[in-house]
Amino acid sequence: MKYLSLLIFCFVFISCTTEIELLVPETPSGIVNNVPLVYEEKLDIAYGKSLAQTYDLYLPNTRNERNPVIILLHPGAWRIGDKMFVSSIVKSLMNKRVNCAIVNMNYRLTSTTGITYIQQLEDINNLLLKIKGESKTLKISTNFFVVGLSAGGHLAMLYANSPIGNKLAKGVAGIVPPINLTSKTLREGNIGTDITKLIGKTYTESPSEYIKASPIFQYNLASPPTIVFFGGKDETVPVEQANLCKQVLLSSRAKSEFNFYAEQPHEWNNWDEPIDKIIKFAEKYL
Repeated sequence: MKYLSLLIFCFVFISCTTEIELLVPETPSGIVNNVPLVYEEKLDIAYGKSLAQTYDLYLPNTRNERNPVIILLHPGAWRIGDKMFVSSIVKSLMNKRVNCAIVNMNYRLTSTTGITYIQQLEDINNLLLKIKGESKTLKISTNFFVVGLSAGGHLAMLYANSPIGNKLAKGVAGIVPPINLTSKTLREGNIGTDITKLIGKTYTESPSEYIKASPIFQYNLASPPTIVFFGGKDETVPVEQANLCKQVLLSSRAKSEFNFYAEQPHEWNNWDEPIDKIIKFAEKYL
């Protein structure tokens, strides 16, 4: 009986620690299991009444109901931008033959009256709830890995740690994300006016709201696995943001990975290495 219990424990332990494989290997003939790897594209699907509430969905025919779903959030200082801004990331993921669904979403922007980060988080949540409800039909998992760039990175990290998120995000990646909106340096920099629009109030009027909207202050032991990327020559998101993020991530027990590129500006053009790291991170922790 003792040996049986040990065998059961070992089986459960191994099962819980087995890493997934997200990349479909490419054979000389370009096929796997005699089936060519093809991505079905569903474009401009509505998830709300606003014209801004649309998304694109990419479904590999080799997908399964275990691998995560990658959710992409575009940059644009919260007030401009479109999912097309990260189409290069979608293309890179497909070129790498990633075997999971990809969702590239639009969200309502602060250039529209009444839209703040609250509505933007609600957009992410509503879309994930929609996809969750359709997961059986689509033959995909509900294991959502939210990946955002710049303002999208901020929203991804905030959503993953916000009660609004219903804990739907099982992993998160932030690429050059502004994480501390209370920072005077950040608020007096390139996106200071955009931050005020995002919050809907000035810092003087409501410093507590700026804390609430800062992902780094919401980070805790229950946070999902988090991987971040920062640049040393970023003139939009100062290095102080990277330093604070590194300090918090390293001092916590949560699963995380910090990446810093000393020569990298805010405009990220070379996606090869970051995407490789994001895929490996997802394979390890999701």
